[in-house]
Amino acid sequence: MAPVGPGTLRLLDASKYDEEMKGIGWIVGIAAFVGALGALELDRALHRTPSMAESNFRLEPPRLTGVAFESPAGPVDFRDAAKKIVPSVVSVDRFQQVSRGFFFSDEDQPEQVTQTATGSGVIVSESGYIITNNHVVAGAVAVRVRTNDHHVYDAKVLGTDPRSDLAVLKISATGLKPIEMGDSDALEVGQWVIAAGNPLGFDDTVSVGVVSSLKRRLPVENGELINAIQTDAAINPGNSGGALTDASGRLIGINSAIASSTGQSVGIGFAIPVNRVREVFNDIQKYGYAIYPDLGLRFNRQFDGYLADYSVRQQLAELTGSDDVPNTGVIVKSAPRSQTPSVVPGSAAAKAGIREWDVILAVNDTDVNESQAISRMLETMKPGQKVRLKVWSRGKVRTETVVLDQGRGE
Repeated sequence: MAPVGPGTLRLLDASKYDEEMKGIGWIVGIAAFVGALGALELDRALHRTPSMAESNFRLEPPRLTGVAFESPAGPVDFRDAAKKIVPSVVSVDRFQQVSRGFFFSDEDQPEQVTQTATGSGVIVSESGYIITNNHVVAGAVAVRVRTNDHHVYDAKVLGTDPRSDLAVLKISATGLKPIEMGDSDALEVGQWVIAAGNPLGFDDTVSVGVVSSLKRRLPVENGELINAIQTDAAINPGNSGGALTDASGRLIGINSAIASSTGQSVGIGFAIPVNRVREVFNDIQKYGYAIYPDLGLRFNRQFDGYLADYSVRQQLAELTGSDDVPNTGVIVKSAPRSQTPSVVPGSAAAKAGIREWDVILAVNDTDVNESQAISRMLETMKPGQKVRLKVWSRGKVRTETVVLDQGRGE
């Protein structure tokens, strides 16, 4: 017999075929008997008289109740929210002194006041208080505000907070429409948000997106903004200082920055949480500046990580006349152009005997290796609270407990 290969038909041996057919006959007979028996039982079940217990049982059809679907993300039509938001958002124009030109002598070219930037702002009270970004009004000799109803006002800068990139303005007006405040602590990733402002000079513009992420760290001029809200709502130049709201039109943040390789929106924008905005606004109203806990130490961020370099440790050893310089920690040394000394006289750090060129090794038992790490740890604390500092100073390591001073956002 030829071997069976792929694509061929396999034939059974004749003797084996007879034996297999006998076995199949037995199986068919048994199946027929079982089938007949099952049919008789089914017939009895269909024609029997129900018992007393069974006669009281009724199978009723299910009752269907209509349920309206409500999206937990809020409405998908933003017309009502936009009507609430737009009257509370203003345009903010910055004016600065600029030179008339290269070909004029110093005597012939008194500096001119010229508009140099336009941003946005948010009305937070009927009596004329407005929140915007610090970078919108930084260096201004004059600030002008244009409201949604086309009125123009000269604005006074009541105070700024470069560390949070916020500023508070005041205009002489009444009957303004303040924005409704929300709660940035209640935000969740994925919920709808609306950005409102004056991007690229187009007044009264709104764009829609979602909360892309929360608690982002955002570098700003004099530090680092903590807990920034990230959104994909379109934010462009001119949106700075404008409103980021929830789907109901409640303020949840002040638009501050974008991440982009082009300078225009690519769907990565950042806003300062409204709960932080409230704190800064209240501080500026009361003190004229934002309150921060302060150690009385100033650092140069360029030195962060320098202690890992052997040559830097050698230089520090020569400066302090000490050996055993640590290879991690934050050097107590202010930036070269800083107007504040490395250790503020009379501060908590000065009282603890901390000196310039000392090294902060740990804060509250947490090792630190960059100045921003210290700022982040103090950000959640209040003036008057105690903090433990592990300090290397002239060859010796000690731990000091200091009481935080009341500092300002400089």
